[in-house]
Amino acid sequence: MVVERLKREDLPKYKALIDEAFDGSQELDKYLSYDENSSAYQVIVLKEKEDIVATVTMYKLNLFTFSFQPTIELFNLAVKKEYRRHNLGKILIEYVIDYAKDNGYKTIHLTCLESEKEVHVFYENVGFKRAESRKYNLYL
Repeated sequence: MVVERLKREDLPKYKALIDEAFDGSQELDKYLSYDENSSAYQVIVLKEKEDIVATVTMYKLNLFTFSFQPTIELFNLAVKKEYRRHNLGKILIEYVIDYAKDNGYKTIHLTCLESEKEVHVFYENVGFKRAESRKYNLYL
């Protein structure tokens, strides 16, 4: 298996994984604005041959975070159903941790739905600590 940055030509495969993991997503044309060379974010995929089997998105925040330190926010950690419980999520988290350490980031944050108890256990097992905060949304 290979860990790499998502390539534009793999967007349909990426969307299929996101659809499976999150019970749907946006239309493919919404993904076409993806910039594989963005300095602000990276979509990381784990591939077996040409198939995307897991992914995570890193969004890099360099100014004015809660701790006033550079941080990475994680989004859309997803693993194909038939590959779950094979440590692929852990491989991606370890990749992000190594990236963060190598590039001067001091913290890694993520948000997880309260109802996803099994996922909470996973995050805690790979080293995340539950934060005492409350998430608010303003939908426009």
